[in-house]
Amino acid sequence: MKITDLKPIIASHCSHTFASLNFGCRANASETNQLSQILVNLGLSPDTDKPDVYLVNTCAITKKGEYESIYQIKKIIKDDPEAIVLATGCAHLEKVDHIPRVYTFDNTQKEAILKENFGKYSSDVLDKFSHTKRYVFRVQSGCSVNCTFCIVPSRRPYLNAIPLDEAVNTVNEAVKNGYSEVIITGVNLGQYFPGLSNLVEALLTRTKIELISFGSIPLITIDEKFINLLSEYPTRVSRFLHIPLQSCSDKILRLMNRQYDKKRIIGTFEKLKQNKSLTFGSDIIVGFPTETDLEFQETFELCQSIGFSKLHVFRYSPRPDTVAREIFLKSEKISKDELTRRSRLIRSISGE
Repeated sequence: MKITDLKPIIASHCSHTFASLNFGCRANASETNQLSQILVNLGLSPDTDKPDVYLVNTCAITKKGEYESIYQIKKIIKDDPEAIVLATGCAHLEKVDHIPRVYTFDNTQKEAILKENFGKYSSDVLDKFSHTKRYVFRVQSGCSVNCTFCIVPSRRPYLNAIPLDEAVNTVNEAVKNGYSEVIITGVNLGQYFPGLSNLVEALLTRTKIELISFGSIPLITIDEKFINLLSEYPTRVSRFLHIPLQSCSDKILRLMNRQYDKKRIIGTFEKLKQNKSLTFGSDIIVGFPTETDLEFQETFELCQSIGFSKLHVFRYSPRPDTVAREIFLKSEKISKDELTRRSRLIRSISGE
């Protein structure tokens, strides 16, 4: 599908207004804004009360996320049979593409549409960040790392990254449009090939953006240059860093196919915590297949030592066609009570 394919779909239904629904990550949010801008450019106006067109960008990182995405598409058509739905994203869209007035395009087709508009949108899209002058900037898409619990590489197997010069131009344009903060995001910023620290340096030195913040930052992207930039630009780089770890046990990290070990976690945070103004968040999975109480305790104690101010805690759930699911099927199951206990303990670290 191309941008030109959307126009006849919209015209055939005499559509004039649209509403955008986004599920999942900040990268998805940026894509939704870019797609919304395309609809604005085609002559549609945002309208959340009774739109002619619904744009739904789905998520499938968890079972719950996929269920909610698909449920919402079906609910829209049930509640408003005259509307049309443009559905895209990571969910299994074959579950809805047979429904009349639902038009689906997968992530590969979505990338083809976005290629002409990579990263760019205006406040005309009326997203939830624009009124606070925050610009969600997806600089990278796709993942080939294949963490064993994750289905994203199967849904986004391609790798795209915006060149540094183009990134600078996009942010300068955002500044002209009144944005004061840029939120850098990607499907896997560890595979942003110009390098995250090089991107941050370019935006700090070549744009007048007041604040740079991040959706989440892979541990492997945090190098000496990045740490130095945090110190050199204390008012222009966010003091909060969300760094997903998933586990702090070497055995579990290996089973997850993460790209670091406990030693690297400790070393990175020792350097970061020398800057007393920084606070941290993370994602942790409890109950990964074969995780013992001792291995969980490693994660709990290190998270406690780091002192996270915000933690997203997920109970492991097996996803289809992942290596971890095969481990799960062959291993002794962890009881729901134990999963609840581990979740509660991790959450208690940040007082959530």
